[in-house]
Amino acid sequence: MSQAGIVEQTVNKIFEDMYFMFPEHIMKPETHFSIPIQCYVAKTQLKREKSAIFIYAEDHLVNQMAMNFLGEKRNFGHIELLDIFKEAANVIAGNYLTASNKPPEVSFDIPVVNKTSIVSWDKDHSCQIDLIYDIEKYFFRIALVV
Repeated sequence: MSQAGIVEQTVNKIFEDMYFMFPEHIMKPETHFSIPIQCYVAKTQLKREKSAIFIYAEDHLVNQMAMNFLGEKRNFGHIELLDIFKEAANVIAGNYLTASNKPPEVSFDIPVVNKTSIVSWDKDHSCQIDLIYDIEKYFFRIALVV
């Protein structure tokens, strides 16, 4: 299976199993979303490789992830959402490494999570893999940068 296929399979499995949500991979984000979009972004560097994984999720999606995962219907605070998204990035990166059959010495750093605003749809050509999803009408992106 291709690396993009592994990433896509990982995203689908994590969202379906942990958050009870069903990602829809989309090719043209400009037809699905309006910008700017407030997002949480997680970055983790792969050790022993020069790759990094970037994961973006619209802030409303992260709140919905928290509600589904924790079984609580409420608006979560910023610190709680940072923790939830950091854990999601941890699980996604770990499952990606396992499914990729990387050697045991390839691991990843603890994800760093920030909040940002996406203001354009410029394609980042440094990405080996760049997948965008509609998850319950919310923006989600995962990119592997070499």
